[in-house]
Amino acid sequence: MTRIPVAIALCFLSASAAFAHGGEDHASAPGTDSGAAVSSGQVEVSEVAQRNLGLTVAEAELTAVETTLRLIGEIQADPTRSAAVSSRIPGRVTAIFAKEGEHVRKGQPLVEVESLQLGDPPPRVRYGSRVGGIVTDRHVVVGDDVAPNRHLFEVADLSEVLAVGRVFEGQIGKVAVGQRARVRVPSYPGRVFDGVVERVGGRLDPGSRSLAVYIRVANPDTALRPHMRATASLVTGGAAFAIAIPKRAVLGEAGNVYAFVQDDSRSDRFERRPLVTGVSNDRLIEVVEGLSPGDRVVVEGAYSLQYLTPVAAEEEADAHAEGSASEPGAGGARATVDAPSWTFIGSAGLGALILAAGALYLLRKRARAASGER
Repeated sequence: MTRIPVAIALCFLSASAAFAHGGEDHASAPGTDSGAAVSSGQVEVSEVAQRNLGLTVAEAELTAVETTLRLIGEIQADPTRSAAVSSRIPGRVTAIFAKEGEHVRKGQPLVEVESLQLGDPPPRVRYGSRVGGIVTDRHVVVGDDVAPNRHLFEVADLSEVLAVGRVFEGQIGKVAVGQRARVRVPSYPGRVFDGVVERVGGRLDPGSRSLAVYIRVANPDTALRPHMRATASLVTGGAAFAIAIPKRAVLGEAGNVYAFVQDDSRSDRFERRPLVTGVSNDRLIEVVEGLSPGDRVVVEGAYSLQYLTPVAAEEEADAHAEGSASEPGAGGARATVDAPSWTFIGSAGLGALILAAGALYLLRKRARAASGER
């Protein structure tokens, strides 16, 4: 009486084990280990994929690598190249001849003021620009009352500007007049403006314990405008002779950095090469070990290459699949490691076995009951 229910229970346990086994991770193909977030070795990227990823390469070269000090600040107009326009008499604005942002010549009329003195008509005075440049501010409109010495316009010659940054007290010794600098602004991310440290501030800010640094920058096309945010890299020293690559070609973290190097014989293959790096600046980084002059490294698009499966791992996976297909009884079918359909089939078979055992138990019970009635 108890053998069949025990068998049914065993079937249920077997089914549960089968389902549990179906959720486990089975042998993965080489190179697909989920624990390894970043691949190693060579990866293969077709020319079409390279264009889609925007891949660009640059050669490792022997050059000087300067060390730099980074400052954050803003662009300011040079006070010696700026001028304000004001009225010498009280009166009322009757005409305006220039707009903000407009280029004006030295002496060009900007505003006309009618005097408050009696007269028929009252006397009118025109005021012109004292410098040639760009109108950076306008403070009046027609009909405004003006008082003596009130600023009506401001004009600045922006062919040269100042990038003003600040250094903290512990960095002051690294700054000197005449130091070369490279200035960048977010408005022109791919452009570098060369400058020279012209002077440093006279005193430290008591709150931040920092000192102002004034960098003169040539601005012939007036791309730089007052109050633009800016960063400046002051050249402080560096290695006179080193193998260097663009800084953005280096990936990884401190102590584990690498770059992708294009194969000499196949332009569609890139090797992940570990590096030992040295000094760096805002543009270049020294490579102490890992590269030779002339090696081509990926500068743009390298980040995407980290997650591609290495060529060796793909070839090993293909060889493994071919070997499995050649075994007796394989029938030429390729093994699929990510979809264990056999688990589902086995579970369904066990379910059918459970139903059959239950039906057999009920039939026997009814037969025994019928014989007892007789």
